[in-house]
Parts: sequence; C-alpha cells; structure tokens
Amino acid sequence: MKNTSERLDPLLIPTDAAFDRETLALHLARYRLAAEYVRDQDVVDCACGTGYGSEILLQAGARTVQGVDLDRSALEYARFRHAHEGITYLEADALRYAPPTPPSVWVSLETVEHLPNPHAYVARVAQLLPSGGRFIASVPVTVSTDGNPHHLWDFTRDSFRALLRANGFREERSLEQSHRFSLGDIFGGSRGARQRDRRRGLLLWYVRHPSVLRRRIVLTLTKGFVNEYLTIVAIKS
Repeated sequence: MKNTSERLDPLLIPTDAAFDRETLALHLARYRLAAEYVRDQDVVDCACGTGYGSEILLQAGARTVQGVDLDRSALEYARFRHAHEGITYLEADALRYAPPTPPSVWVSLETVEHLPNPHAYVARVAQLLPSGGRFIASVPVTVSTDGNPHHLWDFTRDSFRALLRANGFREERSLEQSHRFSLGDIFGGSRGARQRDRRRGLLLWYVRHPSVLRRRIVLTLTKGFVNEYLTIVAIKS
C-alpha cells in the first residue's frame, strides 16, 4: 500500500515527510472529535481509506464501525493493519451505500469535496440516519481544487453550513483548523505524498479556471499560504 495525499496513514508516512505528518495530525484531530460521539453507537466511517480512523472510533467505544471506501487496495490494507472485531470494511460507493446495520453516527471526513453531487450525498445520509442521529463531516474551506486534482468542489464556511441546513441538519459543534505551508513544502524538499500528487499543468488549468485563480490570489494576499478546514458535528432534526 503506497501512501498518497488522499490515503495518509500513521504507519505509512516517512519520518522526513514533515508536511504529510502535519496533514495527518489534522486528520487525527478530526477523528478525535468524532470519537467523542460514538460510544455505544453504530457508526459508518465513509471514505475510511486505510482504516486508522475506523480503528480510533472503535477504540473510543463504538458498538460497531462500518468502514466504507471505493479503494480496494486501501481496504485490503485496512483489513490487514487496522482489523478489529467490531469493524467491517466494505467496498462501496458513498452515494449508493446501504448500511446493513442502521447507523446512528455517520462520519465523513474530507469526503464531500470529492463527490460529483455533494447535495445528493448529504441528502442520502439524512435519509439513512434516525432523528437525533449525528453527521460528522469536514471539508476544506479555502481553495483546494487548483492544487488537488481529486477535489471537485470548493466550499466556504457558509456554503458548507448551508448544505447541511438544506438537508435537515442542525449544527451542534464545529472545529476549525489551519495548515500553513510554503512553496518549498509543495515543490521542494523530500517528496511527500502531497508533492507527488499535486495537480500537473497548474498554470494551464488556471487559464481554464480563472475564477479559481482569482480566489487563490485573494486568499494568498490576505492570509498567505494556508489551507483551512471546517469540521461540523450536526444533528438530524
């Protein structure tokens, strides 16, 4: 299993990949937040990747965890390195997954921005959760589609909150995170996953997406080189 920008794992990141380790620390903080809400609950960890987060949720007291992902190799690694009684790893599409055990908590960290139809996904989660169930989700809230070819949508804090409200979710708690970086983190130094997987032909891509370039310029001029993220714990009304 190769470490990638979308498949970080504590057991895979090289010791000299400082940027990737900082990125992983942000992911771990999101899972620790989610872990506060899973005791004695049946949980879906959608886009579980290599499974380290599903393991965290089970160890926090979840009754069951269904780790769901489309990446077969990531799931094979999860079953090998993060397997526990109580965790089931399943290969499935996020938009079509039908949980065999009805969940009361649905965790979806750094997932929504990857999907072709975020509204349909959040609507489906709302359909599957019971009233009072929790949806714990995170997205980047600064420009990310330019540097990350896997991201299909850019969200702001307002647009992400509006997406949740439109599907019957009420915000209970939030976590904001910032990850500052330099050009050297992206283009130089040791070759971490984020460096390997950055978008190729970025200048030409900007020519084809001038509105994204404008947002990137404004962000850089006002805040510098930073990625910002928002995690929301939301309750289904």
